[in-house]
Amino acid sequence: MTDSAVAEDGLAEVGAVIDECFQDAAARLGDLAGFGAVWEETRRAADGGKLLRPRLLLAAHRAFDAGSPEDAIRVAAALELLHLAFLLHDDVIDRDVLRRGAPNLIARRRDAARAMGADEAEALRYGDSCAILAGDVLLSAAHRLIAELDAPAPRRRALWGVLSDAIGAAAVGEHADVLLGLQGGADEEAVLRTMEHKTARYSFSAPLRMGAILGGADATAVETLGVVGTTVGIAFQVRDDVLGVFGDPQHTGKSALSDLREGKITLLVAHAAADPSWQSASALFGDPGLDERGAAVLRAAIERSGGLARAEAAISGLVAEARATLLLSALPAALIDDLEHIIASAAERVR
Repeated sequence: MTDSAVAEDGLAEVGAVIDECFQDAAARLGDLAGFGAVWEETRRAADGGKLLRPRLLLAAHRAFDAGSPEDAIRVAAALELLHLAFLLHDDVIDRDVLRRGAPNLIARRRDAARAMGADEAEALRYGDSCAILAGDVLLSAAHRLIAELDAPAPRRRALWGVLSDAIGAAAVGEHADVLLGLQGGADEEAVLRTMEHKTARYSFSAPLRMGAILGGADATAVETLGVVGTTVGIAFQVRDDVLGVFGDPQHTGKSALSDLREGKITLLVAHAAADPSWQSASALFGDPGLDERGAAVLRAAIERSGGLARAEAAISGLVAEARATLLLSALPAALIDDLEHIIASAAERVR
């Protein structure tokens, strides 16, 4: 999503709340055994994000505008802290040592352990441990922000319900993603359901629903936004997976090798797997030493199998479904316009 897809109002305030949370946690945690350095590196890793979830939540809140803007800002910050926690845990699960093209927290703490004389295995274990523990603190901070809201009890309970659903879905989806990798393949339905649980619910559906709840929307509007958010979120994930194989890293900021090296089971692979052209190249899939020449062989197999065309068709279908839901809804016109921009970016992101 481009920065102009939804308004910027409130993002500076969200950033200030996030900074306050890091400072408050630092004061409470102290620096036992050097944990202060771990927390400071965690704070630095939070810089440079697109604040997608806060943008969506604030857009939904503004559209109804019957609740406290301060509460909306704090819940938006909570969702960003939740996202940062999931990124840290995801890096451990995926054995990643890079984030946004730079060494992540795991890599930096691994290197610190090496400098203290630890061997490679112990240094990496320390880096993983730091990411898990810092992620746990961020999850606690996100819960605390919502617990401290000065909002009516029914509204707070509704927010807790959405948050709990999002966290549970993300855990189930992450497990499904790992299991798909172990199994070495999946059908389209399994991949799409994994995307829904792992990413779409907490990144798109939850922010829209929570913003609407905070804005005083009725149950029908909240439910509609949940459906639209989930559908658009899956479309975004399929688009990300396409860019992760066929994108130009100079334009996308994403590696076009890491998913193939990891052996990530995406919709591209799910569609390609049964085709002979993929089977003849599949020995390269999941090779951690895969180079650009090998990646070109896999890309060609995906295209010949129809995997790329079918992934693009899935994006188009999801986009059409989301737009149809919007057209049939009674959502505020300004919010529909914001969501149309977001839907368009899912359909049209360049390679």
